Amino acid sequence: MSKDKDERKRSHLRLVVDNAEMRSARPSAPEQEFVPLEELIANRDAFRAAFYRGMGRLQTKGYQSLERFLAGRGAPYGIDPVHGKVMVLPAGHLSPESLEYGSPQDEVLLCIAEDAGGTGLCFSLEMILPYFSEDDQVMEEALLFAPVLQYGALFLEENPHDGMLDLIYRLAVPLYPPVLTARLAERMFSIFSFELKETFLTLSDYPE
Repeated sequence: MSKDKDERKRSHLRLVVDNAEMRSARPSAPEQEFVPLEELIANRDAFRAAFYRGMGRLQTKGYQSLERFLAGRGAPYGIDPVHGKVMVLPAGHLSPESLEYGSPQDEVLLCIAEDAGGTGLCFSLEMILPYFSEDDQVMEEALLFAPVLQYGALFLEENPHDGMLDLIYRLAVPLYPPVLTARLAERMFSIFSFELKETFLTLSDYPE
């Protein structure tokens, strides 16, 4: 009986709204200043030199291809040279459901980096899903409740700002040859949007 009472008192999965600094997809170290997405978009030409400085030739070529692709789509992307050298998109640009279930502040991180084996490059899209609970067990159960996706992966990671668990979706593919083509980027964006939709629809029923 007491166990049932404790279960009813347990906090459930909630949406994150209007707290970009606390739940950003680009967590910063204490000495780093958070740069809002709007500023990254507005100042991407000014940030470009710092972003590409010290980057390898193939990685530079990949990011330049990604920039051309995003510009061709009219995407409102930003360049972040501070938080791991990533390109940032409003999540709503790729996933209409993220606006329905999340907030306009939600971000998608685009990254071209060395793959795990160190033999080439990998292109990834990543988003912190706009769900949270102060109860780690609720977050773990939400991960188990979420759909098993065909291409991307869902996982939990501790947020350095508040010590709470973030539920993250990531889609990644190796680039071989190490060039990002428009066809591959279009395909990944399509998969990303579809799998996010499936995840949002499933989690919207949790824990009912």
